[in-house]
Amino acid sequence: MIDHFVIFSRTGAVLWSRTLCKLNNNPVDNLINRVLMEDRAGEKKFIDNTYAMQWVFENKLDLVFVVVYQKILQLLYIEELLEIVKKDFIVTFPQQIANKTPVTYEAKFTKILKATELNFTEKHARKGPRGYNASKKAKAKGVKSNTAGKTALSSRSTTTADSSDDGNDSAPSDGKDKNLVELEYEATLRSSKGRTMRSGARHKGKDKATKESKNGGKQRTIWDDTKVSKKEAKALDRSKTITADEEEAQLREKREAYIGKVEASDSDESHVSDEESPASSGADSDSGWSFSKTRVGNFLSTMSGNKILERDDLEPVINPMHQMLISKNVASEVADELCESVITTVVGQRLESFSRISTIVRKALEAALLRILTPKKSTDVLREVLQAKAEGRAYSIVFVGVNGVGKSTSLSKVCYYLKSKGVNVMIAACDTFRSGAVEQLNQHAKVLDVELFQKGYAKDPASVAKEAIKYGADHGYDCVLIDTAGRMQNNEPLMRALAKLVSNNEPDLVLFVGEALVGNDGIDQLSMFDRALADYSDRREPHRIDGIVITKFDTIDDKVGAAVSMVYKTGQPIMFVGTGQKYTHLKKLNARTVLRHLLQ
Repeated sequence: MIDHFVIFSRTGAVLWSRTLCKLNNNPVDNLINRVLMEDRAGEKKFIDNTYAMQWVFENKLDLVFVVVYQKILQLLYIEELLEIVKKDFIVTFPQQIANKTPVTYEAKFTKILKATELNFTEKHARKGPRGYNASKKAKAKGVKSNTAGKTALSSRSTTTADSSDDGNDSAPSDGKDKNLVELEYEATLRSSKGRTMRSGARHKGKDKATKESKNGGKQRTIWDDTKVSKKEAKALDRSKTITADEEEAQLREKREAYIGKVEASDSDESHVSDEESPASSGADSDSGWSFSKTRVGNFLSTMSGNKILERDDLEPVINPMHQMLISKNVASEVADELCESVITTVVGQRLESFSRISTIVRKALEAALLRILTPKKSTDVLREVLQAKAEGRAYSIVFVGVNGVGKSTSLSKVCYYLKSKGVNVMIAACDTFRSGAVEQLNQHAKVLDVELFQKGYAKDPASVAKEAIKYGADHGYDCVLIDTAGRMQNNEPLMRALAKLVSNNEPDLVLFVGEALVGNDGIDQLSMFDRALADYSDRREPHRIDGIVITKFDTIDDKVGAAVSMVYKTGQPIMFVGTGQKYTHLKKLNARTVLRHLLQ
């Protein structure tokens, strides 16, 4: 029933593999790139197209055992198969494992696979209803229960002996052989040298139901392509007729509020304060986490010796670490998976003399967090804009997110940043439904002294964006920043409209704007936005979220967990963080600074 089984080392050497059914699109490569290298090893299963994959590590020997099968199958014996193969393989090929040389394992694997499948089938076989003759015999047997009981008691030992002798021929190994394999497996692990290696359920956020008030108040907003009367469209327009002097006075006030005095330190190279990373500080430094000062921490600090770490050894350290991550605003499901990833990485390693478990766990967590936060692709928006300019086209960026997170302000900050670098920028007002949205964006455009492309209200956002991109390219603009209406992630009609805008216009960059204050809600919003762009797109390869902008980063002190949660769930980098209301308050994220705040 399985399609593929492979055994390989952490260094990439394939020791043995067997393909029972031809694979498509290299699912094992996707597992390595998207799970094992992304510190998601704590997950139990990985789905890739039509395949499901499960795996097990042997950290002591740097080995990975992977099974690939069709995801529609419910193979409950896979974990048992992996464990049996792992123990047998390590006992059988200790020298080849040490030398990283391929082996021949087909015959033994086939025997183990058949035995595991047969054992599972027999264990879970359904027993049919008892027939008439069987029921009659059982009834007669019940009448003679005393005599039958004595007979059964006297013959039990003989029957057991006979059955055990027969079992040796049918089963691959009896209980004694299994115990022998266990002992050999432990002996093999003890004789091998330890190697330091690096290697993380979904609790869905509750959807918030919204109810419209029937007692007047805010009027219903009309979405999609529904026809709107002139009276309704006029009601959305919040612009006022003012004199030139009044407009100039308002413009000076806005520029003072949003720009103020440009500080010398505000540049594209500025980061959130870059202080000493926890990874560079010693395990015994004063900045170490407080667990080492507890009773359990002191007890663990005194432990040393050449022992193989087991899961029970890590629990006293992992539990406080899990609580610490949640207290720093890391989403609970992300904290669960991170801790499970650390356990998976550390279990099986040798605790060297004069080493502490807390030190090993801390280093594993630091390595995992640093790999998560380090971008896997370029986050230099300016370079990409200039490259598009060299190609003779306008670079387009779409800003998406829920209501009230600061999309328009973040768009304006990015506009100021690009304009200060000599980029010719234009803003497109594609929030054509929220009352006053165009006027709000027009104020930002005036302060920034850039052109605003707008078609008023009650228009199709996808069409407005298409016209804006064409207008920008025709009039020599280098970059078009597209503002969209805020929407809740569970509003299907609005998410379809957003997917249509992205699908029809093929922007160069789609940025999700989220708050730094959120926890579980933040990853729920981001995940559902990303999924909606894929599910509601009419393209074979839909354009999904490319990057993240986090707002209100200056208000959270050391509770920087939202950054970890968002990056972990999507694998997309954080492009910018907002650290204030002014246009100059836009920074690039420093991964080591976030790491320091998380672990201090």
